[in-house]
Amino acid sequence: MKRILLAATAIIFVGFVASFSGKLVETNTFGNYQVKQAAITGDISVHAEPGLYWQGFGSITTYPISEDLDFEDAGIEVRFNDGSVAKVKGTVKFKLSLKPEIQKVLHRDYAGFQNVVTDLIQKNVQEALGNTATLMVAEDSYSARRAEFSDIAKRQLEQGIFRTETKNIDSIDENGTKFKKRVIEVVEDEHGNPIVQKESLLKRYEIEILQFVVNDFEYDSKINELIAKKKEAEQIKVVAAANAEKAKQDALTAEAEGSAAIAKAKAEAEVLKMTEVVEAQKRAEVAKLEAERAKYEAMKIKEQGEAEAYANKLKVQAGLTPLEEAMIEKETQIGVAAELAKVQFPQTMVISGGSGTNGGVNPFDAVGLKALYDLSKQMSDNQYGVSR
Repeated sequence: MKRILLAATAIIFVGFVASFSGKLVETNTFGNYQVKQAAITGDISVHAEPGLYWQGFGSITTYPISEDLDFEDAGIEVRFNDGSVAKVKGTVKFKLSLKPEIQKVLHRDYAGFQNVVTDLIQKNVQEALGNTATLMVAEDSYSARRAEFSDIAKRQLEQGIFRTETKNIDSIDENGTKFKKRVIEVVEDEHGNPIVQKESLLKRYEIEILQFVVNDFEYDSKINELIAKKKEAEQIKVVAAANAEKAKQDALTAEAEGSAAIAKAKAEAEVLKMTEVVEAQKRAEVAKLEAERAKYEAMKIKEQGEAEAYANKLKVQAGLTPLEEAMIEKETQIGVAAELAKVQFPQTMVISGGSGTNGGVNPFDAVGLKALYDLSKQMSDNQYGVSR
């Protein structure tokens, strides 16, 4: 019986230990921190290091240090200052504080990570997006101020809701019609910084926004129709601008081609001109060379003539050969005879005291053959400069 009681007691103890073994120790994984509330004293402690630690039947709440809030599918509804409604779609990546005292306060206020996501992160994102939408019209968020929308929303999520003021300003539409436009602007301090009207709870709990992305806007049907018309107008404008640019480029191309043609014609004319100049220079140089050659030939002939004359003179002075002298004498006498033949003598000459009929004599008889011969020889000697 005693043995049976011991065995039963052992079984009960083992069952008790097995039943509560999950309450004795706990393991924290990397990327999380855990808040422990002691079973007996109720003390709150934070365990951020990964690994096994003593739980002692205390309650454990786990918080991921960094997580994403995805509002891509459902979207967060906002209303712009022109009354139009849209759903903003995107994601927010946030990081919880690593300070144990802040972690304890966050656990005290929200008692769990899911409550932090829905009641703290998501609600503050909605408030930041909603207050940003009031600063512009839907058309602004679609085109010109889309990046500004994301930036202002992120800053309000981190710092708090900005103070705003409403103004009515004069504006002109596309048709040139003047109208009063209602705008809402952020009020800034003397340093140009936005004045925070309501401090962000994320700032109080030192929650860091690592990334804030607005991917798209889902507008209502009225805004979609307006956007479609604007797209069409923009496309027409782009096409018109492209056509104008093409026409401009075509004109520039035509002008460039015309200039190139003119330049080519000028170049060809210059080449022709230079060719003609070169040819003219060649002809002038050739003529100059021919003239110099002719002058040289004339001087050569002159010098040859002078040389021959001088040689003849030297020959005469040095004495001619019997044959040369005979030839010269022959030619001289023939020439003298020819010249004498041209002399018109009277057929007869009357010489007083002479014998013969009526006193007349032949001229050659009167002069004498000897005298004629001497005369011709003297003439020949004088021609060649020979003294005999």
